[in-house]
Amino acid sequence: MTLLLAFVTGQGCKTPLGELIASQDSYAWSEPTWGEADEGLQCRLRPDKRIWQTGETPTFKIDVKNHGGRMFAFPQSHIQQICRIQFDGKWYRWPSAVMIDSAVWPLASGVQFDDIPITLHEQFGIKITPGRHVVRVALVLEGVQVVSNPVGIKILAINPKN
Repeated sequence: MTLLLAFVTGQGCKTPLGELIASQDSYAWSEPTWGEADEGLQCRLRPDKRIWQTGETPTFKIDVKNHGGRMFAFPQSHIQQICRIQFDGKWYRWPSAVMIDSAVWPLASGVQFDDIPITLHEQFGIKITPGRHVVRVALVLEGVQVVSNPVGIKILAINPKN
């Protein structure tokens, strides 16, 4: 019993939970950087703006680059339907997984696509409330999933007029 108590009260993790959350939050509010690479693929999420009015739909730009040795098919015209969005730690996806007949661009080694628009469209089922939120995007291309950097946005509360 004493050993278990010592383990629970011991210093297994020296960083308090509050500090971990604060550091992740500050990272989300800093200048957007590239997410971790997987097989040479990386993506970066950038907000069109950080502060939104209640009722506005937040919009972003995704940048995708390939610095690996493999070529990927990239369906740029319907990226919204194939990505997943993380909103405040919970993942959401487009409700219908229907493939759309559209052009596929080669994402070869050394190629980068920038400024691909994405929105927190109501189809994702995300309940957007006033306050600070953290958003990430995950893309799956030919079985490889890349996750973006976290991005902080703020939704302003409606102020009643007197």
